[in-house]
Amino acid sequence: MVLEWSRVDGPSPLTVHVLRNGKELAKEKSVEYLGRTDVTEDGSLKLRSVTRWDSGTYSCVILRGSSLADKVQVFVSLTVAEVSEVDMTVQRTSSNELFVRCESSGWSPEPLISLLDASGDVLPAQTESSVGPDNLHSVRAHLDLAAMKGIGTLTCRVEIPGGNVVKEKEIYFTDLFNLPEADLGYSTWVVPVLLVAIVVIILVWAFVVPMRVIKMLRTSLQPLKAFFIRLIQGQEDHDTDAAGYPTGHPSPEVDTVWHTPGPPMVVPQGPIEGPRGPPTAVAWRPLGPPDAKTTGMSPSSSRQSASLESGRRYTEYGDIFEVDTTGASAHTARANQVKDSNGQLMSGVDASQELAKRDLKEMMKYKENIITVGKILRVHPALIAAIISRQSQAGTKLDANGFGQYDSSSFGLMQINKRYHEVKGSPYGTEHIGQGITFLIQLIKVMERTKPNWTKEQRLKGALACYIAGEDKVIPLENYEDVDSKTPYGDFANDVVARAQWFARNNF
Repeated sequence: MVLEWSRVDGPSPLTVHVLRNGKELAKEKSVEYLGRTDVTEDGSLKLRSVTRWDSGTYSCVILRGSSLADKVQVFVSLTVAEVSEVDMTVQRTSSNELFVRCESSGWSPEPLISLLDASGDVLPAQTESSVGPDNLHSVRAHLDLAAMKGIGTLTCRVEIPGGNVVKEKEIYFTDLFNLPEADLGYSTWVVPVLLVAIVVIILVWAFVVPMRVIKMLRTSLQPLKAFFIRLIQGQEDHDTDAAGYPTGHPSPEVDTVWHTPGPPMVVPQGPIEGPRGPPTAVAWRPLGPPDAKTTGMSPSSSRQSASLESGRRYTEYGDIFEVDTTGASAHTARANQVKDSNGQLMSGVDASQELAKRDLKEMMKYKENIITVGKILRVHPALIAAIISRQSQAGTKLDANGFGQYDSSSFGLMQINKRYHEVKGSPYGTEHIGQGITFLIQLIKVMERTKPNWTKEQRLKGALACYIAGEDKVIPLENYEDVDSKTPYGDFANDVVARAQWFARNNF
């Protein structure tokens, strides 16, 4: 008896495995299948070390005698699938529209993607697919869920048609993720209501209690009255809108960010070609340094001290000088060729400071814009500069249209991803910078709700990690020390903090 397996979908057949009277004829086997095949007792072919290349049509011929009548031939189609994990992300816009995005990369053959509701019904999502240089497929689905308010379950399914290869991911969403419209605005309605309630209580008691008790009550209410007066005065001094802008200031739309604004651009330093508009002129300027003669310091140390002191005002979301940091990773330092005077590769805080120093000259072009946004949103300008330094190397890694040289989806100094957010303003202007910092503030507020036991400084560092990696990856982390474990190169938050501390000591 002769048993022969061969592959027949190519220009010429390839011998896979031949048995004659129970013995393999290895000399007839094609080199592609050497050491990779076995035949079971029933004649089935067992193939090892399978790759995509093995997909195709195979023929099995069994010859029990010398005539054609004794010949049996069957064909088998083999599909080798490569699959990947499914990623789902959610974002809510300022107009309360809820969007869900599902994507998966690294599939072969091309899969189908769909979004299903809790009942298993397919939802009308927009889908797209692409093929990479490695011939692996990527698929994406995008769905507007504004009509599905409240609570719901969504499933993203990626499957290969005609097979049993399926990957799914399920998310549970709720409107509890809605952010408050304002932090300081509560006093505009709480204070009047409480004052009216106090007056009503006093009037009622005036008819039923003795004068001695009324006097005691009036005395006890004096501290409460003083508190509300201070609260109202503070509201008048610091009246802000939902995004943290002073009333009357044109504030950008605020998104609850469930996507990274864009990956960091850790690439060798170097200028790029292309026109770049100048920063928008502003009238505000920082306070000047104290007189060096009266402080006993040199002019440079005097300016540094003034910068540090003025920076202490920006502590609403945490003091950047109190945030612990390990600085840049060796990977980041190596990618940017950060070396000391002896030519040795640097890492840690020293590497972060060197990278910030490299970007200082270019960063000065945008200093007034950065300070303006920092003052409006009450975020330290040095932190803004540090994010810009890490994301776009102070704009030197943008193309002529303001998009990243190495990521055409990410826009401007802050590298905001156009796939998830509407890009606003010029790539170097205050509107764009303000949009990125507004995202960061909202992430800080997410950290405040989800990590109430963390300090302000820890929540700030966690928000930086969310800025680049997304809340869905950072929030589940139990330990504060792990916040950078999900960021590119495992150092984004630490690197940005170290750069921010350097910029703060150098007039930002």
